[in-house]
Amino acid sequence: MRKRIRKSDGAPSTAGTERSGVEAVDGARRGRPGRRTTDERSRAVLELLAGKATVDQLALRFGVQAGTIERWRELALESIGAGLRQGTSRSAYELDLEKQLGTLKAAFTDLAIRHELVQKALKTRPSRPGRSPR
Repeated sequence: MRKRIRKSDGAPSTAGTERSGVEAVDGARRGRPGRRTTDERSRAVLELLAGKATVDQLALRFGVQAGTIERWRELALESIGAGLRQGTSRSAYELDLEKQLGTLKAAFTDLAIRHELVQKALKTRPSRPGRSPR
């Protein structure tokens, strides 16, 4: 069941309807919403940043929600920022992961040393006296 909502200009709209399968939007065949290649995502973000199209126009053309186009833009801008970052090329997340790795390596080394000491102590420990077969 499709809901028809009248726009302010009196034209019917299909807001609230779901698209599935293959559709033709602006003459281009599009697959299921959300399944876009990297090239398509890049083209959409470049058009958006260049001011050639709005978020809503791109969402309609690519068969995704407007929020998806905005997420693509945010990811692209983060990547650009990471590429232009001065000094270290690592993000804050990567630096945090390196710090955690160092902590884990130190803990592992400590445990390996303790394990080796316990193994040596067990080898030199005298065995229990045997029980009589009676």
